[in-house]
Amino acid sequence: MQQLWQLWRPHVKRFGPSLLINHAVTLAVIISIAVVVGVGPGFAYVPAVIGSLWMHVNLAPLHMGGVTLGFAPLLPALGIVWWHARRTTKALGNSVSVRGLRLYAAMNIGIAWIMTIVAWLMLWDASRVFDLAPPNLGVALLSALLVNGASVVIGMRPRVWRALLLRKGIGTWPVDAFIVAGRFLKYIVLAGGAAAALYALYNFQAVRESFEITQDTTGGLGLVLLSLLYLPNIAVGAAGVLMGGEFHIGHGMVSLFSVTNVNVPPTPISATIPHGTIPHAAVLLIVPVALAIWLAYRHVAQRDYIEAPLATAVGAGVVAAFVGFCLSWLGGGELGVYGHTGPLEWLFAAEAAGWVLVPTLILMLWAQRAGQSVVEDTVDSADADVAGSDDAADDEDSAGQDVESEDEQPEDREGEDLEAEDLEAEAEDSEAEAEAPEGDKSTQEHEAQDEDSSSSVRDRDASPERD
Repeated sequence: MQQLWQLWRPHVKRFGPSLLINHAVTLAVIISIAVVVGVGPGFAYVPAVIGSLWMHVNLAPLHMGGVTLGFAPLLPALGIVWWHARRTTKALGNSVSVRGLRLYAAMNIGIAWIMTIVAWLMLWDASRVFDLAPPNLGVALLSALLVNGASVVIGMRPRVWRALLLRKGIGTWPVDAFIVAGRFLKYIVLAGGAAAALYALYNFQAVRESFEITQDTTGGLGLVLLSLLYLPNIAVGAAGVLMGGEFHIGHGMVSLFSVTNVNVPPTPISATIPHGTIPHAAVLLIVPVALAIWLAYRHVAQRDYIEAPLATAVGAGVVAAFVGFCLSWLGGGELGVYGHTGPLEWLFAAEAAGWVLVPTLILMLWAQRAGQSVVEDTVDSADADVAGSDDAADDEDSAGQDVESEDEQPEDREGEDLEAEDLEAEAEDSEAEAEAPEGDKSTQEHEAQDEDSSSSVRDRDASPERD
């Protein structure tokens, strides 16, 4: 145990305080709200409120008064992911070891799980006094894993992921696949939110009537706050509808082709749900088509070289399906007596995968074919092959001096820093064997360029032989 502590202690000291601050801020906000709530009915409610709020911000369902509230607002969870991701990027910095990454991810999720179990026990204890029940512990832990795991994945940024993949001897195309899928899902959700807002303006009479259930300013502000909290949920549901899917609220259903009308909660946000079929709504399918084509073309056009085009396209479709399913599952759930509310998860995932895969695959095939044509027309000299072989041999020697084999010294390798700039620069040299003329979108080389990168990879001077 002493040897293990000596091995992990530097990483615990480096990342422990930052992770504790992350979760402590969230817990402090929850406790503050619980104390304010407990001022009126009594502080006996405070433990139950703390446990309920922690479950809700991690998108776990609640059971109160004999009904289930699984349709949790997405806005607090998105705020946590955004805040923790920024803190993760700052904590990892420009140099981090593989062992440090493992410890950071494990501690982040481990702390969240510990607090989720404590919140579950608080609700279980309060259930003996109040009319509530703790949620399924497995579902609560899964929700906490997805929310806090997303903050780690996003916070590591593409540069660290590329460096980690290169360290393991794996191509960096999975990073591009995540980038393509993530951009599509982000923009389609924003388009869904815009569509819902425009329909709310069209249905403004229903928005105004929803405020009649309250007679004072405090109640009106509460309705506005409630609508803002659930706005991301509506945006996700509208995104599913724009892609050709369905948004359900109990037995009611909304799609671009038909609408089944049912009673909805009397809140302003409910005015974004159509009560009748919208004429010519199928024309809105042009939105995901245009977004998918534009984002795929943008990804191809921004890069001089594309590594594994087919794998990138297929991987983007798989990632879009997985992330889309998780997003729609977390953004939906039981809404009390109204029933299950949210997009149809499997259909959301399938449509997201299809809209990302088809245009990306076509453009990647075009990029691959264009690259092969350029190579066949220009690189036909035996001298060029010999020069490329010599350069590749030199690069392999230099790479071997910088990065040791994992089989030889696995522990030392884990302890070394993953410096993104050095590793990506080495990747450029190691791929010189298949070098092609400027403008070639080769499947054998990849220049790591991404708008999310915190800094650019430093250039290396080319040798006269390569020129």
